[in-house]
Amino acid sequence: MKKMSVIVLFFLTMVIPANSSEFFDHAKEDIVSPFTTPALRVFEIGGALTLSTIFFKHELKGKLQNDISEDRPLKKYSKVGDFLGHGVPNIIYVLILGGDYWLNKDEKSLDRAVLMTKATLYSGAFTDILKYTINERRPNGSTHSFPSGHTTTAFAFSSIITMEHSLPLGIVANTMAAFVGFSRMNDNAHFFHDVLAGATIGTMYGVGMYYVQEKRAEKNVTPSTAFMILPILNGVGANLTYLF
Repeated sequence: MKKMSVIVLFFLTMVIPANSSEFFDHAKEDIVSPFTTPALRVFEIGGALTLSTIFFKHELKGKLQNDISEDRPLKKYSKVGDFLGHGVPNIIYVLILGGDYWLNKDEKSLDRAVLMTKATLYSGAFTDILKYTINERRPNGSTHSFPSGHTTTAFAFSSIITMEHSLPLGIVANTMAAFVGFSRMNDNAHFFHDVLAGATIGTMYGVGMYYVQEKRAEKNVTPSTAFMILPILNGVGANLTYLF
């Protein structure tokens, strides 16, 4: 389903009008945005917390995970977390805001729809690269554990909601994202450090993309097209976005 989410987001962005220019400069800015904007602080703190779990490997990777997966405190509701982690809120957000732009020509809605799409796709690509590079075994014995893709997608969503909307909506979105991350441990699909890394990646791209977009808006950059091939689970995906 995660693969389908990427495909849906790709086709949603294709309907946005654009003309080709400054592709490579914009693509580079997007890719490195977590490291060239205030999002760097998210990377530093999240990265440090993730690395610190190495020193508590036995407690966090063993006992804690076993306790959670055996007790399964979320019961049947963990299925909700699995569903949300496939990018469903991200796609619904893009559909609603894209629809508002199409009907009412609200440029702000267009900006937000594109921002959510890019944050989701770039953070997902970053996570998949790490998954196949590190190839850590999951607690249930399967592969590609680190980082958690579900958590990455959920926090990409919550970070955009937090940056673009009201505080109450941000709190709700981050609570949902935390629920998704915990559901992955509940289902014995990921360790705590997988979830922590996924939350860091999703958030740093959401925040990073937000600041890049704000910078472009201030400079009144001419709209342009960006087309990229991105690695995703079990294959590759394409991304055509409206850059501004």
